[in-house]
Amino acid sequence: MIAAVILAAGQSRRMGRPKLLLPLAGRSVVRRVVENARGSACGEIVVVVGEAEDRIAAEVRGPLVRLVVNGRSREGMGTSLAAGIAALPAGCEAAVVLLGDQPCVDAGAINALIDAHRRTGKPIIASRYGAVTGAPTLLGRALFDEARDLTGDVGGRFLIERHPDLVAEVSLPPLAAADLDTPDDFARLKERVEGDPPRTGGG
Repeated sequence: MIAAVILAAGQSRRMGRPKLLLPLAGRSVVRRVVENARGSACGEIVVVVGEAEDRIAAEVRGPLVRLVVNGRSREGMGTSLAAGIAALPAGCEAAVVLLGDQPCVDAGAINALIDAHRRTGKPIIASRYGAVTGAPTLLGRALFDEARDLTGDVGGRFLIERHPDLVAEVSLPPLAAADLDTPDDFARLKERVEGDPPRTGGG
C-alpha cells in the first residue's frame, strides 16, 4: 500500500491568515489537496496538522483520512514530515508527501510518482518543473527511518540532495508547482483556477 502524507501544519505567517482554509473554486485549499489524494492510487491519507487543527480537521474528514497532530510544528516542516511518516502503518510501501498549500497537484500527478516508483524501483521520486525540482516527493520505505528523524525546516528536498543516486524524476505541468505563501500568490492562483471574475456594471 502507498499512502499520501499531507503536510498541513504550517503557520501561514506570510499569508496573514490560515491559507489552507482559503476558498478556491468552491472548496478550501486543503480540501482540494485531500480530494486529489483520495482520487489517486493512495490507499491511506495522513494529514499532519498543527495550528488551527480543529478547523482543518473539519475540512478534511472523510474516507481514508487520518489526522496526526504535530505538537512541534513551530520547529519547522521537518517535524511534520517526521510525524507523518511515523504514523504510517507497518505494511506501507511508500508515501507521497504532499504540501497542504499545493492544491493543483491532481490525482494524475500523484499517480505518475507512484508509477515511476514501481517502474524504476527508486525509493525517491522527485517532481520536476522545467529546470527545478519540487514537491510532491515520493519516499519509499527504505527512507522512512531517515525521514522519521528529520527536524527543522527541511523536507523531501533534503533527502533528494543527500541521496542523488536513489532519485528518479517525473515531469509535472507548471500549474502543479503553484503553492501559496502570500496574498499575491493566492490571487494569481485563484485567477488561473477560477478564471477572470465577471464584470459588473454597464461600462
